[in-house]
Amino acid sequence: MPRVFELSVDAALENLGEIRSFIQQAGAALGVRDDALGDLCLVVDEAVTNVILHGYQGAGGPVDIHVQRDGDAVVILLRDRARTFDGRGVETPHLDESLAERKSGGMGVYLIRTLTDEAEYRPRAGRGNELRLVKRRAIGAA
Repeated sequence: MPRVFELSVDAALENLGEIRSFIQQAGAALGVRDDALGDLCLVVDEAVTNVILHGYQGAGGPVDIHVQRDGDAVVILLRDRARTFDGRGVETPHLDESLAERKSGGMGVYLIRTLTDEAEYRPRAGRGNELRLVKRRAIGAA
């Protein structure tokens, strides 16, 4: 039976530290390598920040986080009840442009796509969003 770590918390910027600590503790308990754990902490931070700012538009609401190991991979499932948002339509930022030239937004989705092996978004009809993140070869020595 796979070991699952779960956290339910209000989607608020002041809770990002608690969420980061949860990911670090769950990852350590599952044997996640430090480099992979750093990537996962950043990705979850970006995803939850998007939920807070764009999904709930700062009004708060629940976000549920599940972390488990699947072989040498870590699977993280994020669920919220915010308005639906499909990041698949977000353009890749033009990283060759200066910060002054670059269009605002899109870096979070870019980091999520870049730092995970799978990032699968699923709208949950009338019940918010689900984002499944997979980081392969995350367990064991670097």
